[in-house]
Amino acid sequence: MFPTLISSLQGVSMKTLCFALVGALLSLSAFYGVAQAQDYVVPVTLNNAAYTLTISVRGDAVTVQSGSPDLRVGTVTEVKVTAVTAGGADLSTLKASAVSVPYDDLFRYNEQHVGKFVRFVGKVMQAQKNICLLCDNPGYILRVAVTKGSYDLWDDPIWVDYPGTSRFLEDDIVTLWGTVTGLKTYEAVLGNSITIPLIEALDIQLGEVAGAVTPAGGSRANKSANLRGGPGTSYALAGGVDEAQALTIVARNADASWYLLEGGQWIAAFLVVDGPDGSTLPVAQDIPAAPTTVSAQTADTATAPATPVAGSASATPGTVGIGQEIQGSGWRFKVSEVHKRKAVYFYSSSHIAMGHYLIVILDAVNEQSGTDTFDSNVAPRLVDESGYEYDHDWRASSNAQWQYGGISSIYTDVNPGNFVRIALAYDLPDNTGDVYLKSDLPTTIQLGNFSQLATEDN
Repeated sequence: MFPTLISSLQGVSMKTLCFALVGALLSLSAFYGVAQAQDYVVPVTLNNAAYTLTISVRGDAVTVQSGSPDLRVGTVTEVKVTAVTAGGADLSTLKASAVSVPYDDLFRYNEQHVGKFVRFVGKVMQAQKNICLLCDNPGYILRVAVTKGSYDLWDDPIWVDYPGTSRFLEDDIVTLWGTVTGLKTYEAVLGNSITIPLIEALDIQLGEVAGAVTPAGGSRANKSANLRGGPGTSYALAGGVDEAQALTIVARNADASWYLLEGGQWIAAFLVVDGPDGSTLPVAQDIPAAPTTVSAQTADTATAPATPVAGSASATPGTVGIGQEIQGSGWRFKVSEVHKRKAVYFYSSSHIAMGHYLIVILDAVNEQSGTDTFDSNVAPRLVDESGYEYDHDWRASSNAQWQYGGISSIYTDVNPGNFVRIALAYDLPDNTGDVYLKSDLPTTIQLGNFSQLATEDN
């Protein structure tokens, strides 16, 4: 079978590139099997800039190279889907094979999921017809929120390119099946760039459609779950598994509550179905030591730790900076980013602060055995250097959740072991000095001097 070229171009529309490649692919497929060593050159023009792609065929190997460092091309992979027609048996079989990927895992480890065929249920946040002057059916572009929180609020948006003809409206609940093709960066109302996962949809249906049947045979994950670097939720995330994904288990910890996979990651035993009898597995050797409660800043932190201000309370014991983790009350969390704005937006609707908003972005993991909300056990609150406490502005926080990428609230239900990204907005006087995030835990997070923080408003 002739390999289909899958591009992971950064900043370039997949449809634009596919239109430029279609002629070359037709020629290449016609000659495949005859010309076993051949190169093909494809000129591409994007935004008035000219590029060249070189497609090289060497036996069964096909590679694509770009003539410019501005145009990055991903690895060529083979798509094994053939003759898929709407309503046909092949489409039903393919949809039954779709997997579920947790949103945080899809976003954080996106490169690991490119090419996977997935299924999501979500709420349409935005729908518009695609623009393609030369296409018979340009299809639609949708932004779909795929995580349902409290009070029927949906978070965690994905960008969906849908070539079908069915028309969907904002606020529709839909089930979609498609292929993960990377990340999509687009410009929001204020001109800031937002990046979310990108799905090329094969089919979308109105309403929630039952998921795929879990295949039988062998050890597999009973739900989408995180993997860890050691036997416990205090260890760092080390990837994830999809629901029904096959697992190769090679060892266990002392009480068989965690299993070691052949790739070196660990998974909780309760997340495995048809797993081995724990007593028959060898105990793993050289199990890494559990990390301390407060860890160093992780590599995926977007903002550097705040610099302590001389003479402030930040130097006292029990205080950590931005990017440092705290653990307790069933949660492990950190402040990953802070932002200062005069207004926060939901589409074109704004909410304006009396002073300025301090927007706090939290990354948290539910380490309990049951579903919980961050607010119920941790209850974060902002405190200034005089000890005055501020409650978050719920409406501004809701706008910030949309503006900073469709993230969640402190009231979002989070399943055991799952990651959530939270936005909180506090309206502070402009002359406010050092501020701290406190909770029901004894450790305080220093957020820096608010009056010296630069505003992000244009």
